[in-house]
Amino acid sequence: MYKAIVIRLLPTQSQAKLFWQNVGTARWTWNWGLALQKKSYSECKEILSVYELKREFTEVRNSEKFKWLQEVSRQVEANALIDLDKAYKNFFRRLRTGKTGGMPKFKSKGKCTPSFCTRSEKVKVDEQDRIYLEKIGWIRFKAKENLTGVKFYNARVKFENEKWLLKCAVEVLPEESKIILSDVNMGIDVGVKSLAVVSYGGHKRVFRNINRSHKMRRLTRQLKHHQRILSRKKKGSKNYLKEKYRVQDLYGRIRRRRHEYIKQTAAKIVSMKPKVIVLEDLNIQGMMKNRHLARAVAEQNLYLLRTLIERKAAASGIKVEFADRFYPSSKTCSNCGHVKKDLKLSERIYKCPECGKVIDRDFNAALNLERLA
Repeated sequence: MYKAIVIRLLPTQSQAKLFWQNVGTARWTWNWGLALQKKSYSECKEILSVYELKREFTEVRNSEKFKWLQEVSRQVEANALIDLDKAYKNFFRRLRTGKTGGMPKFKSKGKCTPSFCTRSEKVKVDEQDRIYLEKIGWIRFKAKENLTGVKFYNARVKFENEKWLLKCAVEVLPEESKIILSDVNMGIDVGVKSLAVVSYGGHKRVFRNINRSHKMRRLTRQLKHHQRILSRKKKGSKNYLKEKYRVQDLYGRIRRRRHEYIKQTAAKIVSMKPKVIVLEDLNIQGMMKNRHLARAVAEQNLYLLRTLIERKAAASGIKVEFADRFYPSSKTCSNCGHVKKDLKLSERIYKCPECGKVIDRDFNAALNLERLA
């Protein structure tokens, strides 16, 4: 199995210049390939394959006019063309499914995320906390993991929040789970009011919505404030770039807080050691179409929570099941089984007209999911 990791790079000034040179070359290669694709489509009504793009680019790279392209690793340019080919394939796939948008665009220096790929098989780590990148050399780094003797895959360098990061995957040997599971099942109802309401053997546990916390609301207010300031700055000026980095930093802090809370929630759920976990098979894209709930749903990162629960449960030997997408978990009474078809989204307390059961709506859904196991 493979694990995604992020490594903080600490380059010198000369190494940072080489990073920016690689970034510029990758951006230029993308724009060159996109221009060639547009020309091919306008003349022949077809796009070139990635192999044809690479063949054409080899002639350009070996020419005297563009000799500066040879100063960086060939993998930087090859991966830029591969990314362009993937972007076109995703665009045509969206068209086939009736969706619009996603057409590859030219990358400008100030708007796209600075990044480039490096040859993964050349990446290695020494005992002096240095990592080697092709045609750049040994670079100091910081990482939480022990990377000695590790094999790297899909290595990509990015500049985010004024920091150079190496994002890649490493191979991890799966360990046999020695965790003793209980005989109790678990049902999880996720939503917007609370991130998750858990029924574990009939006992209720609630994981709050972190976006309603004081710290997150303060960060959101700061983000709005600096976005207003940014909108008044002259584009391309030094003050514009300073304010842009402040906005990007706030975006990053908010994203990291949300993701860290999702990871902690998934870990706490799995640490209860249930025999089976039952989740809802939610239609996230359908929920996002509701303009009143779209933002709240997006902020909850429900799909990330589902993915982490599946991954951590698999590592612990816990079985994960999914209820049918149209199963009325919220409308069904957990006491008598009566289905209340006229239940509105605004009704947070479930009152059964048959048996008179009064219960929290989300906990009622979690109980019903638990009994499906």
